[in-house]
Amino acid sequence: MMHAITLKDLDLSSPIEAIINKNTIPPKFKNCLFDNYIPDKDYPSQNQAKERLIQLVQQIETFKRKTPKNRLLRKFLKTNKPPHIYLDGVFGVGKTHLLASIGNSYTGPKVFLSFSELMYLIAYFTLLDVVNMLSKYDIVLLDEFEVDDPGDAMMGINFVREINKTDTIVIATSNTLPSQIGARKLDLLTFKARIGTLINSFETIIIDGKDYRFRQPSLDFSILNSNLKEVFENYKPKNKAKLYVNAEELIDKLREVHPTRYRNIAYSLDAIFIENLRPFSDAELMDALRFTYLIDMLYYGNVNIFASSNINDIWDLFHEDLKEGKFKTKVGRCLSRLTEKCVLLKAG
Repeated sequence: MMHAITLKDLDLSSPIEAIINKNTIPPKFKNCLFDNYIPDKDYPSQNQAKERLIQLVQQIETFKRKTPKNRLLRKFLKTNKPPHIYLDGVFGVGKTHLLASIGNSYTGPKVFLSFSELMYLIAYFTLLDVVNMLSKYDIVLLDEFEVDDPGDAMMGINFVREINKTDTIVIATSNTLPSQIGARKLDLLTFKARIGTLINSFETIIIDGKDYRFRQPSLDFSILNSNLKEVFENYKPKNKAKLYVNAEELIDKLREVHPTRYRNIAYSLDAIFIENLRPFSDAELMDALRFTYLIDMLYYGNVNIFASSNINDIWDLFHEDLKEGKFKTKVGRCLSRLTEKCVLLKAG
C-alpha cells in the first residue's frame, strides 16, 4: 500500500476503550526479546536487570498456574504473588525493550500502556472502572511512570493501590531525566515517598547506562540538503501510508482530537513529513504537550519522521522554560525520541 494520505483520510473516531482492547506490544517493540537485548558491558546493571526479569516471567507463570480460581481453595493453598516491578533508569538504556520482552515472552494475557494513556483512561472513565478493565490481564506493562507531576503521580499510585488487591502484576518503567548527577536517585526517592506503604509490594530494579539513541541513529542522513517535498515524493512506504502535513495544520488537528486517538494517526503511517516545524514558546504549553504525546505515539508506531524547520538542532524545538519546567520529563523524552527517529531538513 504505497500511497500518500492527508489528515482527512485518517479515521480518528475509535472509542476511548480501544486503548485497552487493541493494545498489544507497540510495532516498534514487537520483535523485542530478552535474547536481542544487548547489555552494555560497561554497565553490569543492564545484564542484571535482564536476568531478573527473565526470572520474573517464570515466577508469574508459576503463580498463575498454581493459584486456584476458587476463592475457598485459595485460603488453604497460599501462593505468593510476585512483586510489582519498578524499572528505574535514564532515557535510552533499554527499559521499554525489556518491558516489551516481558510481554513478548509471557504467554498469558497482558496489556501494554503508556502512563499517559492510563491517565487519559482514568480521566475519561473512573479509577475503579479502569482497574476492572485491566484486572482481567495477568500483567500490566506500564511505560514511563511519571513522578514529577504530583497529581498524575498520585492518580497512578491510587491505581496501583487498587489493582494490588487483584492478582494482576504491574511492571512499570520510570521516566527520569539525565540532567544532573543524582537526578535519578531523587526521582526514585520521590517515587518511594509518594507510593508510601505500597513500596513493600514493589521491587525496584535500577538500570544504569547512556542513551543509545545518540549512538545508533536509525535513519539515512544523506538527504539533509534535500527539499522536504522532494524527499516525501521519493519515499516509498513499506506497508503503510505516508503523510505530508504543515506543522500548523497538524497542531490544529491535535487540538481537535482527544489524545487517545493520536494512536490512530501513528499506527496508520510508515512516515510523516512535517513542513515548517517551528519552536514551541513558553506560552504554548498545551500545544507542546499535545505534540510530545504525538511523538510518543509515532515512536511506539515505529514511524519515520521528517521535518523541515529553521531551527538548527532538534533540541531547540522547545523553549528553555518548557525544557526545565513542570513537564520537563515529557519534553526530554520527546527530544530523545526525536533524536532517534527524526531527520531535520532546512526549511525553504
